[in-house]
Amino acid sequence: MGTSVIERRAQQRMSLFVELGNGDSFVFDIGSGSVSNYVAMGVPWSKMRRIFLTHLHGDHTSDLTHVYCFGPQGDGKSPLYLFGPSRSRIPNPGFFNGSGSDQFHNPQYFDDGILDFAYHFREMNRWHTESQSFVGTRWKDGPGGPAAPADGYDIYATELDWKTGESGNRWTTSRYLRDNPGFNAGKWIAYQNNGVKISFFPAIHDRNGSISYKLEWKGLSMIFTGDTKPNHFLIDAASAGKPVDVLISEIVVDPDVWVSKQSGITDPTNPTYQAGLLNAEAVQLNSHTPQRAFGYILNRLANKGKAPRLAVGTHFQSEDDTNAWALEDIRAWYSGEVAISTDLMVIDASRGSMQVRRASVSDYSWSAKWTDPRQVNGTYNPKYADPQTCNPYRPMGPLNQLDKDLLAQVIPACDYDKAGFMCTQPYPTTSCKVPQI
Repeated sequence: MGTSVIERRAQQRMSLFVELGNGDSFVFDIGSGSVSNYVAMGVPWSKMRRIFLTHLHGDHTSDLTHVYCFGPQGDGKSPLYLFGPSRSRIPNPGFFNGSGSDQFHNPQYFDDGILDFAYHFREMNRWHTESQSFVGTRWKDGPGGPAAPADGYDIYATELDWKTGESGNRWTTSRYLRDNPGFNAGKWIAYQNNGVKISFFPAIHDRNGSISYKLEWKGLSMIFTGDTKPNHFLIDAASAGKPVDVLISEIVVDPDVWVSKQSGITDPTNPTYQAGLLNAEAVQLNSHTPQRAFGYILNRLANKGKAPRLAVGTHFQSEDDTNAWALEDIRAWYSGEVAISTDLMVIDASRGSMQVRRASVSDYSWSAKWTDPRQVNGTYNPKYADPQTCNPYRPMGPLNQLDKDLLAQVIPACDYDKAGFMCTQPYPTTSCKVPQI
């Protein structure tokens, strides 16, 4: 759904959507701009309730805000499950440089793991979620299925320890979910339910606290590395058991390509070019998998008899020339099936076939149609409900959170549309009979 490492019109930031034949669906990273592609592909909010983050960089998490804030206004009226890495455990160098020991402003160790992220993320969006809670945001029980275990604005976060493999630390906003999250986990296992197993292993990217994922279901498997330097963890995970069907790894353009494309400068003696090249080399050393290194990893797997059925390079500025250079580097080591991803790439994998296509979508899509079968059940009453019998919007209370002095300045609907609903069915300005419960 998103495949770029930089901001560009044709490619959004990193996100991967997996839908299985049993109806389960999973999101891996949710980078900025990617929600536009989910909408264009017709993916409803109810299919985006389990999100696995490889690390907490903004280009891999930014559109989580949109999913969380607007999902419950659609059919995402069930809790949002987040999975991600534990704290980095890196000492703060500022703490030791004589700048004080204020544990709030300048702590010895930063609280920078998924549970900290989830807590502050929830509070960051408090105004939004409260303001939108005049409509129902939790499915009721009924013929469409059991009630949602909690509200669409509830979060259940699972910490995946990048160093020890532990997965038992959780945080949730809901008392209903504390003892029954609805899935199992274990050592190096993030999620296990309904025949699906998602394990994790360390990635090496920028700072302690990045992970990669391996999904397995009915004999099919996929690895998504997220951002990482080339590493043996990946080779070990891809070598365990039968060869993976799809191995999706980040790759990075060569530093000289990045600098010349970004700056327009091609003269290697130019001081600006040289400074940019050194920066690009440092970023690659710090964070990413060179194109040739990806080929080397695939070669190592092939020599073990563990080559994937399809290897995919992603998180990459995909253009005709960059793709050609990347494939040339990969082919220096590996001759198997390789694709370079771009947005809206669709991989249809089964035991008997592997098809790679690109979706054709509208640039003017509306939000996806609701598909959660519980929509026939309806929802519990909104948090900001108005059950008065004279309320034409009952049980919704669309004006419950607005000050009377603000409302006094609203232009009456009958002044500009006497035949409209807001004029013919006015919202009550005084209390009237409340129905008996």
